[in-house]
Amino acid sequence: MDPTPRVITPDEVQRKSGYQSVGPPKRPPWWGIDRDPARRPGVPRMRQPQPWPNTRFPPERQPGTPAVFKHGRPNKPFPPVFGTSCPPRGLSGAIRSVAYGLPDHYPTHWLLLLLGDRIESWGTRARRILPVALPVAILGFLVRRALA
Repeated sequence: MDPTPRVITPDEVQRKSGYQSVGPPKRPPWWGIDRDPARRPGVPRMRQPQPWPNTRFPPERQPGTPAVFKHGRPNKPFPPVFGTSCPPRGLSGAIRSVAYGLPDHYPTHWLLLLLGDRIESWGTRARRILPVALPVAILGFLVRRALA
C-alpha cells in the first residue's frame, strides 16, 4: 500500500455517487417525449376549462347585505356567496367589526380578530362553567356570611 495520499481532481469528485444525486439528472433533452400521454399523473383530472355539469355559471350573487364586512377596502367587491348565518354578537362581535373596518394589510386588523376569537372562547368556557360555578359561589358566600 502506497503511504502517500492520492490527489483527486474535481471531475473525479463530481463523478462520485453522492454528488450525482445532488445534480440534475443526465438525460438527453428529448427524453420522455414519446411516452404515452395517458400515463401522465394529471391525466384523469385534466379537462378543458369549462363549467362542471349541473352548475350555475356565472355564479349568482347572494341577495341581501352581509352581516359582517369582510374587509376594510371599499373598492374590493364581496365574493358571490358570503356567510350571514352567524352574525357577530357581544364583545367579541364588536371587536371583530372594528377589525373589519381596518384594511387587511394592517397588523392591527389581524390582532383584533385574534383578540375577538380569544374573547369568544373565554365566553364559551364561562357559559359552560357558570351553571356549576354560580351555585358554588353563592353557597360559599352564604356560608361565609353565616360564620361571620
